[in-house]
Amino acid sequence: MLLARASARLAPKTLRRARLERWLSAQAGLPLRVVVAPPGMGKTTLLLQYLENSQTPGAYVAVELNATVDAFLAAAAAGLGLRKPPATYIELLVALRQIAAAQPFELAIDDVGNGAPETVEMLLRLVENLPEGVSLVYTARSRDAVQASRWVSRGTGALCDARRLAFDRNEIAFFADACGVSYSHADIARLLEESDGWPIVVSGAIRSAAEDERSLHDAYEHWRNAYGEVFLDFVTENAQRASDEDRALIMSLINGIGVNDPEALRRLEAQGLFVLNDGTGVRPLRAIQQARAVPTKGVDTSVPMVVRMLGRFSVAIGGRSVDWVRRRDQQIVKYLLLRPGATATRTELASIFWAGANRQLAMQSVRTACSNIRKAIAGAVGYARVERYFRASENAIVIDLSNVVTDVGRFTAYAMAGDSAYERRDLADAATHYEAAEKIYAGRLLEDDPPEPWFSSQVATLENRFALVLERLAEAAYEGGDIKHAAEYAYRAKLINPDQPQLVRLLTQLKEPGRPA
Repeated sequence: MLLARASARLAPKTLRRARLERWLSAQAGLPLRVVVAPPGMGKTTLLLQYLENSQTPGAYVAVELNATVDAFLAAAAAGLGLRKPPATYIELLVALRQIAAAQPFELAIDDVGNGAPETVEMLLRLVENLPEGVSLVYTARSRDAVQASRWVSRGTGALCDARRLAFDRNEIAFFADACGVSYSHADIARLLEESDGWPIVVSGAIRSAAEDERSLHDAYEHWRNAYGEVFLDFVTENAQRASDEDRALIMSLINGIGVNDPEALRRLEAQGLFVLNDGTGVRPLRAIQQARAVPTKGVDTSVPMVVRMLGRFSVAIGGRSVDWVRRRDQQIVKYLLLRPGATATRTELASIFWAGANRQLAMQSVRTACSNIRKAIAGAVGYARVERYFRASENAIVIDLSNVVTDVGRFTAYAMAGDSAYERRDLADAATHYEAAEKIYAGRLLEDDPPEPWFSSQVATLENRFALVLERLAEAAYEGGDIKHAAEYAYRAKLINPDQPQLVRLLTQLKEPGRPA
């Protein structure tokens, strides 16, 4: 929780970085946590989200460019909620000691390296003179600005660098879901490689895809086309403080000219200027080297097949619905999507869907169904692209899951991520994943279909899984003091699984609120 709100604001639909919040929380016993990364890595967003959701009170202070000591003390007073700014460094220490005497708290100071030399020197001295009960979080563009190596080597500080701040695959998928952007597993891997996980690039690509109702498949190229000049302005503005020589280096990178001088790249790293130490050495961030490159023409325009099976069944590719020739063709697609690997033999399909029929006629029916499935998909993407989604050989009938997104798969993935967080008793993180799973579960599996043996067991499995998601959301809400939502989740879970002991206990604690309005 924040003691006082500073002027910094979060963008809408900002991804909460649960794993980074856990890291900050786990290192809270140290006097100093340092978050060091180039601009656009999400340092400010992380601080504000962490302070908002932390159980320990905290204050946020942003250091303005070339801020004097007096300017910083005024900003600190606003962040700490003091009636008047401390006049000196000693008065700041006294104020911090008085606040900490009432309750331990965290002080997050953003962009420490922005300050005038005497301001930075004062903030480094603060680490040495820190009152009991106060824990510091500093952000900066470079390790040198906050002497990170000094504190880490002494055991009084911990470092979160650009590699830790970069988005991972799960976070890219989670943010795409939040923005309503469809994707395949291959799309996630591609964007991660193109962007180096740089949050400003990832979020920009996903937001621009959402704006124009596109999938994630070519989101990076689309973003470069739409916002390349804006991104270039961001880069050049942040390079203004560098020396003439280093600005020339950055312009070389922007123009796609490689810089093979390791010493020059390390110099840019020391200033937090758009290079990354990936463990093998320092290299430029890929998006910087492509800032002025002309986007590739004729890129592969295939997009994922988006399948909804929870509730009413539907299939769409690039926003175009796939219209099936016959109901039986649609049933075969559903069957494949629920099979491990989305594959089945021709004989297997014949025995399931034409049981008791003459074998030769049954096999001919399978061939006709495969032809109809191809025709239906071609109606959305053209025959040239059908095999990106569906293939029928003599040995197997396959739906290519690398280019397919199903709500069942997304629901299961979020539920499993929630389970992992729940098992380590991180209820806040678990609730984030369970809430995403709950939004995806639009109804029972293939709700409009008559029950059939080949999917009936999975209906029960997924519904029980959903009941567990609701039960744990109720528990998380109850632990967080949100009785209203705890009651709503618990009641919905009870409708599915009324005899679950833990749920009965929770409802007893809630005094059986009855059906919510």
